[in-house]
Amino acid sequence: MPANKVDLAARLTAAHPGDNVLGLFFTTVFHIVEQQAGPAALMKVRTGELAKDYSELRMYPVQDFLHLIYQVADLLEGKLGSPEDVFRTCGETSMTRYNSGPGRFLFGVLVRGDPHKLFSMAQIGYSTAVTYGRREYKPVSPKAGVLRANGDMIPPAYHEGVIIGSLKLLNIQGHARARPQGVDRVEYDITWN
Repeated sequence: MPANKVDLAARLTAAHPGDNVLGLFFTTVFHIVEQQAGPAALMKVRTGELAKDYSELRMYPVQDFLHLIYQVADLLEGKLGSPEDVFRTCGETSMTRYNSGPGRFLFGVLVRGDPHKLFSMAQIGYSTAVTYGRREYKPVSPKAGVLRANGDMIPPAYHEGVIIGSLKLLNIQGHARARPQGVDRVEYDITWN
């Protein structure tokens, strides 16, 4: 089933001028497309606004990123599952790439393998990657917490992937379940082993 275009329209409406995301996340999605569907599929995706060269450390409009991931969800759902599965894959893969660049200090030095420290620094980490939204974290047990995101219009499944990928970078298996409160407000229940 194709990605929900009514949902995309609502998310585009929630975005404001100046809401930007690192080019690294665009290039990650391009890499996934090429890996899963080949160079010809990538060329079909890289048209219009998405045809430009993306610098991984520059910021680009989140509206373009939303168009990209919804287009890719339609393209790859046959290989990866539902559109939400595609969003999760994009989010999880982005963490591996983020850790090799701007996130290296956060993952390698500041959190020292502690998921509670990692998620309590979510706002710092996100502020290096996007220009919008607020995040706050509350531990609820030794191996669980809730991450609240406000003003973030990216689909929740993408951030579930980001959370799972972040835990994997700490060599921890975990789960994230989104509880949407609105198109740009979500609470994520996070647990790990």
